Amino acid sequence: MKKTSGMHAPPLTSWRQLRRFLPHLLAIALGAVSHDVAAATYWRVQQSEITMFVEGDKGTAKRIAETALRLQSAARWLFSWPESHREPPVLIFAVDESLLRRTFQYPAESSTAYVDYTAGHESWARTPSLIVVAASMGYRKGEELRSLQHAYGEALLRAEPSHDWPSCVHVGMSLLLTAAELTPPNHFYVSGEKLSGPFVMPRDIWNPERFLVPADTQQKRMPQWELDQGAYSCLRLSFIIASAVPEQRTAFERMLTAVGRGMPLREATMSELQQTLPEFTARYREFNPYQDIQLDFPDEIPVTAEPVQITPEEVQVLMGKVCSRMNNCRK
Repeated sequence: MKKTSGMHAPPLTSWRQLRRFLPHLLAIALGAVSHDVAAATYWRVQQSEITMFVEGDKGTAKRIAETALRLQSAARWLFSWPESHREPPVLIFAVDESLLRRTFQYPAESSTAYVDYTAGHESWARTPSLIVVAASMGYRKGEELRSLQHAYGEALLRAEPSHDWPSCVHVGMSLLLTAAELTPPNHFYVSGEKLSGPFVMPRDIWNPERFLVPADTQQKRMPQWELDQGAYSCLRLSFIIASAVPEQRTAFERMLTAVGRGMPLREATMSELQQTLPEFTARYREFNPYQDIQLDFPDEIPVTAEPVQITPEEVQVLMGKVCSRMNNCRK
């Protein structure tokens, strides 16, 4: 069975390192409360095809269920999935960092200056029949679910319609989903301030032909300052796509798929966007980086099912089975 995974992390490549940009966007306080697993309270929530195991109170369990459903809805519309596309069942663990650390094997910590505080504290894996997401809960107010949104967003981006997009677009879109505020009834909001990071000057933005390349392109290693420029450029394009009207987002989807599968960017912009590459580049560079993204998606989010309390032992047993299946248990 083919598997795409965020668990088995190889040595960092340039595109994976781009995720270390904008720590103010991704930062979550992970090292705060330490407590024994046996004292924790766990809940199971079954919502549509998503099953969640959550540490905390009943209200937290409901909030995570609603966030997961809204995130999947956002992916459907932002990535222009066809109506026929259906996601496989999803299994989500939203628990304390210490339990994740005791269960899953993570890559070594990075000592670079730009730290992605979700890296190494989340896992995701995707097969044709199941998606698994494991993420720690943050403790900083307003950022409790950032790690979950990032990990599940990464898994959603690997769905068939967006699987072949250029790697840089996966980076930018996952950052966008991480920063999003997902509120009732099905509202998506990202502040333009998230794109006004202090680390990259406008003159340093990469042109699209530098990062919109086939998905299997091997990228050279770069110094951190250059990676920051690339990450900012990827996020900027994601803002442009999310800000477009639905018809334009569909055209972007076709263009990104074509480029990811090997079509030269110059041909793809002309055939799918009806723009020459210089016209597309001008549109990209002239984008207003301070405009907010506010979208209301038409999908109706169902009333959250009542969470059912379960024992810590049940959670540990299930997580052990999952890590064994994914060959990712802590040794």
